Amino acid sequence: MPQSVNLVNIPGEDSAEGDDIVRLPGQGEMKRGDRRSRHAAGRLLPGGGLVMSFDADDNGRVTPEELRSGAIAAFAVADANQDGRLSALEQQDWAHSLPTRDDTLANPVRFDPNLDRVVSEGEFVAVVAQLATTYADADGNIYVAKLEAPEPKASDSKRQWSDLEEPDIFARVE
Repeated sequence: MPQSVNLVNIPGEDSAEGDDIVRLPGQGEMKRGDRRSRHAAGRLLPGGGLVMSFDADDNGRVTPEELRSGAIAAFAVADANQDGRLSALEQQDWAHSLPTRDDTLANPVRFDPNLDRVVSEGEFVAVVAQLATTYADADGNIYVAKLEAPEPKASDSKRQWSDLEEPDIFARVE
């Protein structure tokens, strides 16, 4: 079982203690023409593009310090009206402006663990850190090369409608 690394400590009211929300995995991919696309192939793990964007020195490794400062900077960009809180619309606009397509980041509930319909900086940073711990090694470093998701396999075992025999309901009535 992977070891959990505490990348960010969030004080008081912004912690997600008792958060029993189940977050479904998502997927992401690099948009064409982004400078970071040289680090990873077209498909990324959920949140991988965001984490990859925090690699400030472009060395292929995101340190805990880069993660924290990157998450704070990402919140500042997402907070379009600069009121210190993200609405669902601000969060979705921000997610769509990123160099990746990622259904994990576009989901308004993703960054709102207490479901109060606004996201504080602390909540945002905590959720990014929680997501990043999945990819971090024991020292808290995240290697960009490991954020690549495998290409989906064309499954021969999946049956298509055309592979099925014609059901009786479509048989000619005589």
